[in-house]
Amino acid sequence: MLSTPQGDFTVASGTTELGVQSPPDADTHFRIASNTKTMTSAVVLQLAQEGKLALSDPVSKYVSGVPDGDNITVEELLKMRTGLYNYTNSQQMATSLDDDPTRDWAPQELLDIAFAQPANFAPDAEFEYSNTNYVLLGLIIEKVDGKPLATAFQDRLFGPLGMTNTELPPGPTYTIPDPFTHGYLYGSSSVALYGEPDYTPEQIAAAKDGSWQPTDDTDVNHSFAFGAGDVISTATDLVTWMDALAGRKVLDAE
Repeated sequence: MLSTPQGDFTVASGTTELGVQSPPDADTHFRIASNTKTMTSAVVLQLAQEGKLALSDPVSKYVSGVPDGDNITVEELLKMRTGLYNYTNSQQMATSLDDDPTRDWAPQELLDIAFAQPANFAPDAEFEYSNTNYVLLGLIIEKVDGKPLATAFQDRLFGPLGMTNTELPPGPTYTIPDPFTHGYLYGSSSVALYGEPDYTPEQIAAAKDGSWQPTDDTDVNHSFAFGAGDVISTATDLVTWMDALAGRKVLDAE
C-alpha cells in the first residue's frame, strides 16, 4: 500500500499461504517485526515531552542490573550506541525458537541472555544495532507510564490514531488475528536472527525446485522481541501510523 499526495495505491502479490490462492490485501494482519521500534521510540519521546523522563537519564534509574547502567543513557538506547550485546545473536535464542517456538518470554529472560555476554564497546563509542536496547526501552516505558507496554501502546498510539487492527499481543498469545498471512523460513531461526549459516548452493536449488520445503513460522511467539519487535498490524494501519508520526500527530514539533 502506497499513500501519496496523489492518492492511495494498493497492489497485491503472492498468497497468504503456500498452496492456496489467497492474495493478501491492505487489511491482512502480519508481524511487523522491527517496525515496532518506531512505536517504542515514539512513546519514550512522548514521556520525555511530558517531562516524565529525560533522554540524559541513566538506564539504571529505571532498570537495575544493566552492565555499566549508570553510564548508559536513554538517548544512547534510542540511538543504538550502548555496546550491549544483542541477545538475538545468541545460539541459545535460535535454538529455543527452533525447538520451542511458542514459548512465552519475559523481558528479563531476554536481558539475562544479553548481560551474560560482555559489552562490545563502551557507551556512546560506536553505533551497533542491538535488540537489547529496545527491550530496555520497553521496560522503561512500563516503569515510567505505570502500565504494561501493550497498554501504553494502545492508550497512547493505537487508540488515539484509530489503529484498530494493531496490537502488541499478551505474552502467552502467539496466534495472529484473521485475516493473516503466514510466515515461512528455510532452515534454522539463526538464519533470520543473525544470518548464519549461509544457504548452500544445493539448498538454494532444492528450495527453488520444491524438494526442500520451508517451515511455517507463523506461530512463533514474538514475546522474544518485546519492545524491539512484537507488534502485529496491517498495511492500512501502518500507513496511518507513519502519516501520524511524520505529521506531528504523535510528537510536538520540538
